[in-house]
Amino acid sequence: MPSGNPSRDSRRVSRWSRRLTVWPTAYGEDEELSAPVRPFADPAASRRWTGAFDSEARANRMSVFVGDTLLPSTPTQPHHHVWPGHDRVGNRTTWIVDDQALGGSQIWQGAFPVEYRPSWMGRGMDRWLDDAELEDEKKGWKEPPTEEQLAQADAALVSVEILKHQFEGWGTPEKPYLVKWIENDPASPFMFARSYKWIHSLVLAFTVFMVAIASSGFSQGTSDIIKEFHVDQTVAILLTSLFVLGFAVGALILSPLSEVYGRRGLYVWTFFTFVLCSGATGLSPTIASVLVFRLLAGISGSYTHAVAPAIVADMFQSQERGLVLSITTLSGLLGQMMGPVICGFLNAAYGWRSLAIMIVSITLPTWLVLFFTFPETYSPTLLQRRAAKLTKITGKDHAVEGLQQAKTIGTQLRVSTLRPWVILFFEPIVALLSLFLSVVHGTLFLLLAAYPIVFQQTRGWPQGVASLPFLAIAIGIIISLIYIATVDQRRYARVVEKHNGFAPPEARLPPAILGAVALPIGLFWFAWTDSPSVYWLISVSAGVPIGFGMVLLYICLTNYLVDAYLGYAASALAASVVLRSVAGAVFPLFTTKMYTSLGIHWASSIPGFMALIFAPCLIIFHRYGHVIRKKSRFGQEAASFAEEIENEDKI
Repeated sequence: MPSGNPSRDSRRVSRWSRRLTVWPTAYGEDEELSAPVRPFADPAASRRWTGAFDSEARANRMSVFVGDTLLPSTPTQPHHHVWPGHDRVGNRTTWIVDDQALGGSQIWQGAFPVEYRPSWMGRGMDRWLDDAELEDEKKGWKEPPTEEQLAQADAALVSVEILKHQFEGWGTPEKPYLVKWIENDPASPFMFARSYKWIHSLVLAFTVFMVAIASSGFSQGTSDIIKEFHVDQTVAILLTSLFVLGFAVGALILSPLSEVYGRRGLYVWTFFTFVLCSGATGLSPTIASVLVFRLLAGISGSYTHAVAPAIVADMFQSQERGLVLSITTLSGLLGQMMGPVICGFLNAAYGWRSLAIMIVSITLPTWLVLFFTFPETYSPTLLQRRAAKLTKITGKDHAVEGLQQAKTIGTQLRVSTLRPWVILFFEPIVALLSLFLSVVHGTLFLLLAAYPIVFQQTRGWPQGVASLPFLAIAIGIIISLIYIATVDQRRYARVVEKHNGFAPPEARLPPAILGAVALPIGLFWFAWTDSPSVYWLISVSAGVPIGFGMVLLYICLTNYLVDAYLGYAASALAASVVLRSVAGAVFPLFTTKMYTSLGIHWASSIPGFMALIFAPCLIIFHRYGHVIRKKSRFGQEAASFAEEIENEDKI
């Protein structure tokens, strides 16, 4: 019912008109931007974004806050913590209750109660501006109006009188109506049923798991490849190296395309390509075709690893997605460790082609589930579709609120392929940490070639049994994830509270320092106990600190890069992924020759020495990282951006 007080009714209309789209804030949080952006205004909010597994999702969502230039803007330029082109004043917003119902009755769910009236069904979007005979229309209803209808019509009179003069000329290309989510919008991915979101998230995690198995599992078919195609061991190892190298190509080209075409189409069809290429690998008659299909499988499979966290972030609010993202992370890490175990026994029983058959037989049904059930989750894509349908139906131009123009493939590819190299050149922190992560990732794939040498050739274990030591690394991975989710999360929450909700990026580094200690300890432990004269369990147990240290370094350094570079974090992570993938592809190629030349003890010690070289840089960054970042272009831009957010919160 109208209150009878025009000022109160005006405020009520104002509350409707201020509802804005739910977009990420500068720290990757999902805030309702109808109020000043104060992501850490209270203790509860200050702990919402401390999820350790959320780094890649936050990086993807924060990339919208920087432009398409390769270098940062001038530090004095003001930042607006909304989408580029956002305008809060004087914009007419429209939407439809259910954009799937466009073929049926067009019932507008607008910002003003007048649009609920039966006489409003099927109207053009401009009719409400000139509606001056609402009382006469009430008399024309076929059935007597209810009290609720009368109240809505009376409130509509107030709404129209207040606002009808503010929107003349809207609905043109120069002044389009703005389309955005409303509160509890049923079409928003955030509003999907919780069970629906979890089912799709688990399917995503399973696709990540299977791609990870495919990346490492074929290392078990090296001996069969050598015998069948009469090639040397280096060529046979290329089956693993080329697949991993494909991840570098995917990080630079495929992943950014999701911001142009949306998530669903690319995810479904790249995964289908992965399934096809995996099957073609098993059917290939020549080594050349095997290698080509493995490279293509790696490129297409890279999209699942890169975009799965972003899809989870599309569906879950930041305070909800910690557990599901930890499952996704665990799926990828365990898949790389379980691949040699599963494929080792399978290859021993049925040969290397059975590995491809196994992968296709599992992933093809998974793809069918994706194809028939997986929804689009990228909000800009959904809103652009809604705007296009509204434009077609009403004849009035509509545009997505906050988007000046749709991103083009040319712009996205230019930024995604060039900016990571620019950041590597200008940012010593990104360069050194990316090289460190490359050593870690390369060591993981080096072990895929080293473990068969140590346990199968030196100790004489059968192939399947010789792959079981990878389970020790898997145990270390699980312990690391539990440590991060429990012990370190509590530590970090205390740091956040101590700094009034704005923990410095360097607060992410203490667990990484622990990982930098654990990794070389595990590698040297393995190196000097891998002789057959040493009890096998002692050597196998070295995998626990190796897996523990690797995951601590991976997660904590990734979080540090995201917190330190904010909107540029996606490019910083892309640079890291490229270097890691190259290292993962190269390290296995020289493993066999290194073990032949140096012996199992010193060859296993080489990655330990490499890890020790980079470990001191973590201590330096923990102590002086804030100083180094303020002297670099991207770091200075991110620091000023964070400072502005903090000052805004104190107003």
